[in-house]
Amino acid sequence: MKTERPPIPLYLFAKAPRAGEVKTRMQPQLSAAAAARLAQFMLEQTVENACAHWPGAVALCVAPRVDAPAFTRLAARHQLAVTLQTGGDLGCRMQAALAAGIARAGAAAVMGCDVPHCPGAALARAHALLVRGENPVGATVDGGFYFLGLQRAEAALFAGVAWSGPAVLETVRARAAAAGLQLTDLPRLRDIDHYADLQWLAGVEPAYRRFVADARQTTAATPPEPGTGDTVVAESEAAPTAPTAPAEASP
Repeated sequence: MKTERPPIPLYLFAKAPRAGEVKTRMQPQLSAAAAARLAQFMLEQTVENACAHWPGAVALCVAPRVDAPAFTRLAARHQLAVTLQTGGDLGCRMQAALAAGIARAGAAAVMGCDVPHCPGAALARAHALLVRGENPVGATVDGGFYFLGLQRAEAALFAGVAWSGPAVLETVRARAAAAGLQLTDLPRLRDIDHYADLQWLAGVEPAYRRFVADARQTTAATPPEPGTGDTVVAESEAAPTAPTAPAEASP
């Protein structure tokens, strides 16, 4: 009798949307509070997209705490597991998540929350590639990657990588090849790190067009207040509800 394979997990890496701690490269065009609302909106849309299009299990892999309000609300709404990121730098934390998922399901994937416009078809294709024993990767235009799925969580892929540099994917791809792992490309996407990226996204996604317009009005009407860097995005300041199915972006 053929044994059914456990659902392949997709770990969404996310940081709690606290003002002054997320999307800081959006400033000064966005206030710290508006940047935190943007991070929350992108997190919500990423979760909606993954739950709609990933055929396996979806989990949040978070920092710095699993009980941040944004995470508990999403976990309850979508019946998600929430795990804490463990390890040293980003590479160690991704390797730890992948290793845990691979131990249970034979394959696993990690994805960031900076590409809420990721096509659902790309997620479905990535899952199909993993089922076939391949290792899908989604490149970003700045030299990094937004998605990585592996059959083996080789530590050498992640150790000592300059994660903020322009050659992240080039480095990881070379190390994967040296370890006998061939990476299969998904559509290349633009991650939303800077205000120019947000303006581009606003041009293709109406929800973000509204967000930018609202943020401009709020920034113009409200001067910065001392201490906003320690303020958590409150329930009354929640980002607009993300659409269930984001528009498909061009590769």
